[in-house]
Amino acid sequence: MTAPAPDQAWDLVTAGGRQRVEVRGSVNRQVTWLRDGVVVARKKSMDDKIRVKPGDGLDEADRAALPDGLGMVGVVFTRMGRPRRATWYSPDEASELTSLTGLGGIDLDPEPGSRAAAYEDKVLAHPRRYAAIQTAGGVATVLVPILLAALLARVALTIPWPDWDLPSIPWPDWSLPSIPWPDLPSIPWPDWSLPGWLAWALDNASYVWPVVLAYVLARGEVRRRRQQAERRAAARASLEESTGESADESAEDRPGQL
Repeated sequence: MTAPAPDQAWDLVTAGGRQRVEVRGSVNRQVTWLRDGVVVARKKSMDDKIRVKPGDGLDEADRAALPDGLGMVGVVFTRMGRPRRATWYSPDEASELTSLTGLGGIDLDPEPGSRAAAYEDKVLAHPRRYAAIQTAGGVATVLVPILLAALLARVALTIPWPDWDLPSIPWPDWSLPSIPWPDLPSIPWPDWSLPGWLAWALDNASYVWPVVLAYVLARGEVRRRRQQAERRAAARASLEESTGESADESAEDRPGQL
């Protein structure tokens, strides 16, 4: 029986082989990692960041047949469960990796025509618009709770709550002794004040910080994707130089064995 087509797939061809990552499902996601057409690992998870190591989900015999030096694969999803990117990490990088921060590794190419491919094209083609959208999301995280709180307060004021006349509790009248604290000398602090913009930023830090963070992360993601595109191009050039074949030709001619 033929397996159903994946919801999203990525490919990457280097001198070490053809890496392919497939994702199926939106809530309980199954990630399948293949190298040269042979399954290296399968993993199910509901996490937004999934690390897949060689041998995950395989039986003992298939795990023992895997060669060394396969590295590791990381897949990142959005909060809505959409697969965003897949990254292959070399064995040296995989041994030191503790979290999928987006640093290191090489992003696989999303399958042409897929949602992930369209998203990456938009980010690289319109970086300012992408940053503006992400910043608008930061503004929304600040304004939406404020608007909801104001709306709830207005609704609460319009409700005719019953007038409860609760009895007062006769608390005892405690007269505590005063402690004669010594008079401390006053310190002649210099007379200075913060600049107006800095005072405003500190007073509104809880509102400003999410917006600034969204903008910084958006710009960092654009820069990261550009660097990844350069790394993929360098990997393809290295493969063509060492084998005399393009990455596409090498993928077609490579046998389906590890």
